[in-house]
Amino acid sequence: MPGFRLQMAKLLVYQGRSGEALVLLEQPLPIDSGLELKIQQKTLLSIAQTRLGHFDDAERLLVEAEHECPEGALRVEVSSARGSFDLSRGGLDEAERMFQTALAGARLNGNQFLQTQTLINLGVVALQEQHYEDSLSRFNEASKLAHSIGAKLAIEKAEGNLGRIYHDIGDFQRSLVSLSEAERQASELGSTIDQVMILGNSGLSEYRLGDFDAARSLYERSLVLAQSIQNQELIFDTHVNIGFLLLRMGNTNQAEVHVLEANRISAVIGNERARLEPILLNALLFDAKGDEQGAIKALLDLEAHAVAVPSLQWVAENNLARIYSKAGRQADADSWFRRSIKTFQHQRSSLTSIESTLPFLENGSDLYLDYVNYLIHEHRTEEALNVIDESRAEALADGLRLSQPEQKKQATQVVNARSIAARLQATVLVYSLQPKASYLWVVTPKRQQFYQLAGSETILPLIQLHTKMILASTDVLSQAASPAQSLYRELVQPAQALIKKGSRVFIIGDQTLSGLNFETLQTPGEDSHYWIEDVTITNAKSLRLLSVSRSKETQYADKRILLMGDPVYRKGEYAELPNASAEITQIASHFSPDHRTVLTGPQASPKAYQSAQAGRFSYIHFVAHATASMTNPLDSAVVLSRNSDDATTYKLYARDVLNQSLHADLVTVSACYGSGLRNYSGEGLVGLAWAFLRAGSHHVIGAMWEVSDASTPLLMDRLYSELAKGSQPDAALRSAKLLMIHSNGVFRKPLYWAPFQLYSGA
Repeated sequence: MPGFRLQMAKLLVYQGRSGEALVLLEQPLPIDSGLELKIQQKTLLSIAQTRLGHFDDAERLLVEAEHECPEGALRVEVSSARGSFDLSRGGLDEAERMFQTALAGARLNGNQFLQTQTLINLGVVALQEQHYEDSLSRFNEASKLAHSIGAKLAIEKAEGNLGRIYHDIGDFQRSLVSLSEAERQASELGSTIDQVMILGNSGLSEYRLGDFDAARSLYERSLVLAQSIQNQELIFDTHVNIGFLLLRMGNTNQAEVHVLEANRISAVIGNERARLEPILLNALLFDAKGDEQGAIKALLDLEAHAVAVPSLQWVAENNLARIYSKAGRQADADSWFRRSIKTFQHQRSSLTSIESTLPFLENGSDLYLDYVNYLIHEHRTEEALNVIDESRAEALADGLRLSQPEQKKQATQVVNARSIAARLQATVLVYSLQPKASYLWVVTPKRQQFYQLAGSETILPLIQLHTKMILASTDVLSQAASPAQSLYRELVQPAQALIKKGSRVFIIGDQTLSGLNFETLQTPGEDSHYWIEDVTITNAKSLRLLSVSRSKETQYADKRILLMGDPVYRKGEYAELPNASAEITQIASHFSPDHRTVLTGPQASPKAYQSAQAGRFSYIHFVAHATASMTNPLDSAVVLSRNSDDATTYKLYARDVLNQSLHADLVTVSACYGSGLRNYSGEGLVGLAWAFLRAGSHHVIGAMWEVSDASTPLLMDRLYSELAKGSQPDAALRSAKLLMIHSNGVFRKPLYWAPFQLYSGA
C-alpha cells in the first residue's frame, strides 16, 4: 500500500518527525507506481531532508520533482515544497513567490487544506521579514479556514505562530496565553516540531518578562525535543536563545559553549539571515570577556548587514553606544544611541493597527532608558527629560493625530517644560522608576530641577503594601510609619520645597507608578495628612500632550451632558446597582432639560451610544458595571443594556470607543476598573479611560479598583455641583473627595474616594 505509506509519511513530515518520515519515504515504490506517487515521494523527501539539514539532497529531489511534474494539482505541492526549501535557505523573496504560486493553485483546485498550509507558510515569511501586520493577517486567515474544515493541526500551527507575533510586537503576556494553548494542542496532536518552536517562543516571552529561570527551563526542553527530531534550524535557534540568556545572566563560560555551537550550525545551514544572530552573540561574548575592539568590529559588521532585520539592527546600534560610552568615546556613544532610537521609531512607524503599535514600545524601552542613563551620567538632565518624554504616550499621540510627520519633527525637538508649567500654572513631576536608582524632574514655571530617588526595588514593594492596606479598608492616617508616609518621603519630599501648598500638580509617571494614587500619600510630622489636602493632582501621559492647546471649537460655552447608565441586566448575570438611578438623577439635576441627554434602562445600550453623536457633548458619564481585560485591554468594556436588534451585544468596548471622535471636557466612567488592569510601556494603564482619551476627551475619570455603589453617588453629585460653578475637572474632583475625607463616616477611608483618578489628555 504505497499510497497509505506516503500519507503516513506526510503526517510525520507535518509533525516535524523527519527521521521517521525518511524511513518510510526511502522505501522504493513498486515499479508500476504512477507518476503522481513518485513526485509526492520526492516532494516529501525534499522537505524531510531540508529539515535535517541535508540541503544538497533536498535540492536534487526538488529539481527532479519540478522537472517531472505536470501542471495541475500536484504542481501546488511541489511549489509549496520549493517555498519551504527557499525559506530554510533564507531566500524570503523566493519563498514568498513560490508560496503565492502554491496558494493560487490551491484556490484554483479548491484544496482548502493546502490553502491553509500555504497561508501559514506565507505568514512565516512575513514574520521573518518583520512585516508583523501582514503576518498577523495571514495567520488569522489560515486559522479561520482551518477551523472551517476542522484541520486541528493547522489550527494549532496558526495559534502558535500568532503567539510568536505577539512576542515580536512586544505583547509578551498575550504571547504566553496564546502559546500555552498551542503547546497543549501540539502535545495532543504529536506535533514535535511545533512543540519545539512553541517552547522556544514561550522562553523568549518569559525572558522579556524577566523570569530567567522559566526561560531557561523552556529553552532546555525545546533543545531536547529539537535534537530528538534532528531539526538543524530549531537546534540552532535554541542554542542562540540559551546563549543570549546565559550572557545576560553573566554565565560567560556556559554561554560560550552555546555560542560556539550556534556558529558551527550556522556555517552548515548556510543561511545568510541565520548568520546574523551569531554575530551579535559573538559581539556580546567579546564584550563579556573584555575584548572591546572585537565587540565593536562584530557589531559594526552586524549593523551593516541587518538592514532587513530592524530588531537586530537597533540592538547592534544600542550595544555599540553602550561600549563606546564605557570606552569614554562620548561623541560616538551619543550618535549610536540616537541611531538605535531612530531605527526603532522607523520600524514602529511601519505599523498601522492599534493592536500592534500599543505594545510595540516594549521592544524599545531599553533603548530610551539606556540613553537616559547615559545622558544623566553626563549631567545632561534636560536632554534626558526630552528623551524620556519621547518614549511616553506614543500610541495615545497617534490617535490624537500628533504623530504625523510635521508634528513628529517638532516632537523630536527639546520640549520647553517650563513654558508648559507656566501655561498650566502648575508644577509638573516626571518620574522614571528603575532598578538601583530612579529619577524625578520637577518643573515649575520658573525652574526645572532633577533628583535621583531610590530604586524600584525599594519603591514598588511600598506601593504594593500601600494598595493592599487601602483595599483592606484600612484607615491609613491612623497607621504609624505607614507605607503612605514612606512613599511620600521617597517620591515627593525631595521636591517639596518647589511645590507650594494649594498648587496644581501634574504627575507624569512610568507604567510602574500607574497603580498609585498620589493623593493618598501621607505627609510627615504631627499634622500628618493626605497629600490631596495640599495640592490638586492630575495624572498626565507626557509633556508633549500637555503642550497641546485645546482648539477653540472644542471649548463649549453651553455645557451639555450625555448621561448613560442604570442598564437592564439579565438575572444572575451582573449584580444590581441599587444606587445607579439616584446617581443619574442627582447628576442630571445639575443640567437644564435641554442640555442633558439621559439614556437609562433599555435605552442605555452600545448602539444608543454610537447613535448619540457623543462628539457634541462637553460631558459624558456612565453609571454601570465595567470589565477590564488584562490579556487584551481593548476588550475592556462598559456593560450596558442589550441592543434592541441584537441581544448578544451589550458591551461598549474600548476598541469601539476609538471609532468615534470626542471633544468632551470630561468623561467619567463611574464603574469598577475603568482605569484598566494592564500596564504598557510608555502608556501606563490601558483600558476604558485610555480609550476615551485617545478618542479625543480632554479629561477622563476612571477607577483603579472596585468602587462602592453606596458612596459613589455622593462623590459624583459634589463633582458636578462644582463643575456647575465653573470649577475645572481637577478642582471639582478634589472638592468631592475632600467632602468624603472630612466626613465622620466610613467614606473618609481612601477605599471609597481614592479609586477615582483624573487623567489628562491633550
